[in-house]
Amino acid sequence: MNMRASFALVTIMALAGCQTPQSALLAAEPPPASFVAAAERSRAPGVVAAVIRDGRVEHAYAWGGALCDGSGAADVNASFEIGSISKHITAVALLQLWERNEVNLDAPVGTYLNDIPELWKRVTLRQLLTHTSGVPDYEEAGGYGVYETSPTPAEVYAIVSDRPLDFEPGTRWSYSNTGYFLLSLVVQRVSGERFGDYLREHLFEPLGMRHTFMGGYAPAGATLAQGCKPGEGEGAARIDVRPITEASTFGAGGISSTLADWALWDEALFSGRILSPRAMEVLTTTQRLTDGTDTGYAFGLFRDEFRGAPRITHSGQTQGFTADYARYPGGDFSVITFGNSYGSGVPRVEQNLALREMPELSYDRMAVPTDPDPQRTANTRRALRQAAFAEEPIDLLGGGMVGLARDPQGAPSRAILRPFAEHADTMVYLRSDPPDGAYTRHIYKSVIDGETWYLGFTWHEGLLVGIQRQDE
Repeated sequence: MNMRASFALVTIMALAGCQTPQSALLAAEPPPASFVAAAERSRAPGVVAAVIRDGRVEHAYAWGGALCDGSGAADVNASFEIGSISKHITAVALLQLWERNEVNLDAPVGTYLNDIPELWKRVTLRQLLTHTSGVPDYEEAGGYGVYETSPTPAEVYAIVSDRPLDFEPGTRWSYSNTGYFLLSLVVQRVSGERFGDYLREHLFEPLGMRHTFMGGYAPAGATLAQGCKPGEGEGAARIDVRPITEASTFGAGGISSTLADWALWDEALFSGRILSPRAMEVLTTTQRLTDGTDTGYAFGLFRDEFRGAPRITHSGQTQGFTADYARYPGGDFSVITFGNSYGSGVPRVEQNLALREMPELSYDRMAVPTDPDPQRTANTRRALRQAAFAEEPIDLLGGGMVGLARDPQGAPSRAILRPFAEHADTMVYLRSDPPDGAYTRHIYKSVIDGETWYLGFTWHEGLLVGIQRQDE
């Protein structure tokens, strides 16, 4: 074999060895009863979810309908809008540029964008990435309707450009989609590529994510899930919504993906195939405020705990979809869940699947301890009765809970609470969640007529401000 032929063979072999995997079509497993119950409570027409391990979908489940009226079958291979889960993908794109020394994370955004409101130019890329910039959130001001339009950047800015900064940059944390809109434009300006093209060419295609894309640019052959929103008025039919557009959100929330594609992303990110170890540490390190307070938020990702298990997580919502993503480093697995309706509660589906992988965290398996603070339990029982029966003196309830106890419109909620309040003296303390700033939450177990329930009581400055049923 001559040298030219040998070289050609080596080249072919090398290219073959570098080919990236493509996501295969998934087959949904029969969902367990607990998954079905959680999906039904989500209020979405349809829910699909996957447990991911080692870059592959270990379990894929589907429940409900593909269309807004509940008809059809939810498709585990369809592309769903992932909303704000997009944010950490935007952060990854920016970190690629950072690793090539094309951006400085601590440079003012005005270094890269000169056509933005003057007041915003001094905030840094890092502050935008960690929601510590103070730039007002255009979604909060303009509502979800903006996502059904194709505005210019100037039109997006105009929604909040007449407002001052919410706070001095670096001193507080406040979620701002505007920040990630700006960061997407930085990627676009520095790379010289349209943002969606950059993601496709530098992230999605190299990883074999053939059905993941920026809004409005679905690849040929992709199956798009139908997005829905609740109709106006009680009992109104859900309404179809159009797909999200790139121009309305960019990397703040405009990406769509599939369960199988997400397995490729999850594996590549956490195995170090996308970013260097140095950049991964930047991506996943939570930001501290100027006073030293840890925000719990890194670059497009929250870091917290689920019943003591470390978790890296983010949820997402668009005008027609909800999504939830959680990576559990201790168990080396992830869960991704998609629902085809605005306002649906898919995080409880993610929690259900996580507990199937970590059954030791199930409340049913936890031993009931003696409350180290008996007065806390006494106050919780009394506050529950105050909320359900307006039992005087109402001295343990926060403002919203006082309204629930006394306002005629709170009657449906009071009816839900009454069985628990009637058995308040038998309710027992189970555990406490880590404090969230000035908020604390304690979990209690209640057994009524042989059925076990778990309730979370949230307190702020000595007053009860929320009661939530906890899914097992």
